[in-house]
Amino acid sequence: MRNVPSPDEATFGAISRNGETTPVPSYYERPMLKAPHWEWNVITYLFLGGIMGGLGLIQLVADSSRGDERMLKRTARVTSFILAAANPAILITHLGRPERFLNMLRIVKFKSPMSVGVWGLVFYTGAAGANMTRELAIIGILPRRLRFIAPGFMTPLQALLGAFTASYTGVLLSATANPFWGSGKRHIPAMSVCSGLASACALSSLLSVLEGNHTVVPKLERLEMVAGAAELAILADFQRSAGAYATPFFSGERGKKLRTYTIVAGTLAPLALNLLGAAVKLPKPVDAVRTTLASILTLTGGYILRESLIEAGKSSAKDPRAAFRQPE
Repeated sequence: MRNVPSPDEATFGAISRNGETTPVPSYYERPMLKAPHWEWNVITYLFLGGIMGGLGLIQLVADSSRGDERMLKRTARVTSFILAAANPAILITHLGRPERFLNMLRIVKFKSPMSVGVWGLVFYTGAAGANMTRELAIIGILPRRLRFIAPGFMTPLQALLGAFTASYTGVLLSATANPFWGSGKRHIPAMSVCSGLASACALSSLLSVLEGNHTVVPKLERLEMVAGAAELAILADFQRSAGAYATPFFSGERGKKLRTYTIVAGTLAPLALNLLGAAVKLPKPVDAVRTTLASILTLTGGYILRESLIEAGKSSAKDPRAAFRQPE
């Protein structure tokens, strides 16, 4: 009589005969989930979303009474608006047609992370645009009367929306049936905020060096070190708690790339360079090179982190066993 696999055995595509486990064809060996067709545009969208969220926080903590930090605030506001304006265009390249983006704005679905996130992006762009207009009016690029377009509450509002935008990029992934992303529902959003803030500090440091505003760089680097250390701690706890679900992320060639470009080159190396700048007073040209290198490494590591999250999610969706062992 032919042995019929039990549901549990079929789940793993195997049947026991005479004490031996033999693979058998099974429906469960086919992927239950459809892997997302997300490429560079979605990765870039998530990456820039984290940075512009971090810039919203930087423009809040910069002290307007100090000339150097006033310049930092202006740079953060202008840069955050440029990124916020570019992100819908990047998303449209993924959607294929502009009207698809507009259709997402027809209603607000509070149970949909995508719908809430898109509206958060719209509100953030509005707040960033108002604050940027005020900055350009103050320095005379735009008519002076436009400096009243952004009342005082717009600064903390942009920061609040920035924190939401940075975390939303992680919530968008973790609020799915994808086993790997679902296992990181407590880690991926927090990791996205820390990585976004670290990348925003790195970009601000790089722009400050190019502007000759060197005095704000040490403060930005200290904030970047805190964010980077928190990101490493979250990654370590994620690997511990997710277990087998995180195998596509931390193992194989993808895990090696994550360790090389995000953990070592993108976090630990900038941390060492920033500590060097804090401990040793280097000549200004040498210090500018150090800051530039650390910033580029941090930004590269942040991008590879998003790329690794997306690619690991694709692999997890293709694994039928992982789909049957959904995380709690």
